[in-house]
Amino acid sequence: METLRRHISVIDVLLKEQPIGIIKLSQETGIPEHKIRYSLRILEQENIISPSREGAILTPDFIEHKDQIIGDAEKAVEEANAILEQVKRMLQKK
Repeated sequence: METLRRHISVIDVLLKEQPIGIIKLSQETGIPEHKIRYSLRILEQENIISPSREGAILTPDFIEHKDQIIGDAEKAVEEANAILEQVKRMLQKK
């Protein structure tokens, strides 16, 4: 969950200011540079960001699919809630 929150923090900064480099991202988010590097690598693999000479930028594909991303996030929350309910039922039986 921590990693997901970090990725979201990076995307949030990029939505406000791009291109942006690792050092500035670290300063803006308060996240250590080595963790920013990891997040950028994962976000690039997922085609959410793209590197540029000036720093990371959001891909046009990410921008065009914001509604789908919101839907995917909502689905993830629903799945997490279903898991929570299953765990509660399981532990209440014991």
